[in-house]
Amino acid sequence: MIITKAFPYSAIKKQLKKSDEIGIISCNACARLCGTGGEKAMAQLAKRLKKDGFNVVDMDLIGNPCNYDLLNKSQLHGNVQILLACDAGLYNLKKLFPKHKIISANRTIGLGAHDKGRNIVLIKKIK
Repeated sequence: MIITKAFPYSAIKKQLKKSDEIGIISCNACARLCGTGGEKAMAQLAKRLKKDGFNVVDMDLIGNPCNYDLLNKSQLHGNVQILLACDAGLYNLKKLFPKHKIISANRTIGLGAHDKGRNIVLIKKIK
């Protein structure tokens, strides 16, 4: 699995305008297990953005955005996309939609695994 850490909300918010129509796309695999993605993290981000006066128009939960075929969508709703996934998901989203503004909400830390207690253990850090 890929380990990610969420960027501070303030860093994401700085990249947005109140006039933006925002779509949120989230990984439902590794990022969900790290707490930086999945339905819960996506809903929390949308709630914060709406509370701060931003217009969230769409939310998509994708099994594995690092899998091009799963991420492949015919269209994105909104003029700005916030991605809750690792760098591989970001790469695929930018490849599919090169003209869209895409904001990464997560920093990729490295490769990880679950130990016997189901804790996530960093195996190899990305430099």
